[in-house]
Amino acid sequence: MLAPQELLGPQGPLARMIHGFTPRSQQQEMAQAVADTLAARGMLVAEAATGTGKTYAYLVPAIDSGLRVIVSTATKTLQDQLYLRDIPQVRDALAAPLAVAILKGRTNYLCLQRMELALQAPELNAAHVREQLQTIAAWARRTRT
Repeated sequence: MLAPQELLGPQGPLARMIHGFTPRSQQQEMAQAVADTLAARGMLVAEAATGTGKTYAYLVPAIDSGLRVIVSTATKTLQDQLYLRDIPQVRDALAAPLAVAILKGRTNYLCLQRMELALQAPELNAAHVREQLQTIAAWARRTRT
């Protein structure tokens, strides 16, 4: 296992595999703090300026550690960026086996009980509403997510 300074350094795997990657000393310092905290099974609150490279500073040691980690974001946009771009990039650069799951807030999921109630609600009998509900119900039977 390489130190975060090496992983995030000018000759490290991220610099070799991620187009436009620029090593930053503040990023390496934060990554070391994250790595030390993970090793100690401790807690860390870190703050850094825009452009510091916070995402890689926490993802690299988290993925490299092999530990189960939860990353919580303030926005769905950042969550999608992590899931669709940043995590795969770091995983590939580190050649790390990794299982990832994305969970969004409960307002982003279909409540099957409420859907059934809506299908039975007489006030939702308008043809276009009924058709939309039936389309959603059919999707709900097919999807696993």
